[in-house]
Amino acid sequence: MAELYFFVSRDKVHDIVDCGLKLSEWYDREITLPGTSGSRKVLKAFLNPRDDRTKYKDAGFQCLRLNVDLEYCKVADSTLYRMGQDEPYLMQKYYESIIPLKDYRFGTFREPEVLVLTSVLPEYIELTGVAMDVPLLYESSEALYLTNLMEKQEEVYKDSGNHLLYAFFTYLEARGQVVRYEDKEKGCAVFFVRDSDEYAVLRIP
Repeated sequence: MAELYFFVSRDKVHDIVDCGLKLSEWYDREITLPGTSGSRKVLKAFLNPRDDRTKYKDAGFQCLRLNVDLEYCKVADSTLYRMGQDEPYLMQKYYESIIPLKDYRFGTFREPEVLVLTSVLPEYIELTGVAMDVPLLYESSEALYLTNLMEKQEEVYKDSGNHLLYAFFTYLEARGQVVRYEDKEKGCAVFFVRDSDEYAVLRIP
């Protein structure tokens, strides 16, 4: 079973606890899944409650924990779906990103969405508290994605994030927030934060 999270307005909680989540009523969209013909209604859920930060912090919403059979769960990159509304190439990539949840490696997508293909019965729905009753292994999918991306760059460049930090401080310099001094002969740069004693020493990539 997959443990997923779904937000509903608080005035709907009682009905859902009694009757469950009917796919025909709560579906997010209709899509044609890879390898199938015809469109399917899908309910959009999350792997981590903090993946929808807006509703997570909104007292008007209640977070529900769903237990759903893995066979009825796909996962996809919701960033590609959102941007694909205006860019056909990205929508094509979105459809290519859809895989069974059982095959998903956590941290692959910055904003993963779980596409649930079935209604959820009341006995498989739980209310969550302010502090999550079940310990979460990571802060959010976004945080895990960024950590994995940093580690991947480290494996490629073996520079402990120097390239990324150099690019970041160069960006800050362009915004006038830091001043750079370089020693090209020794291959290093010092970035001083304006109006502060703070500075960073980095290698020139």
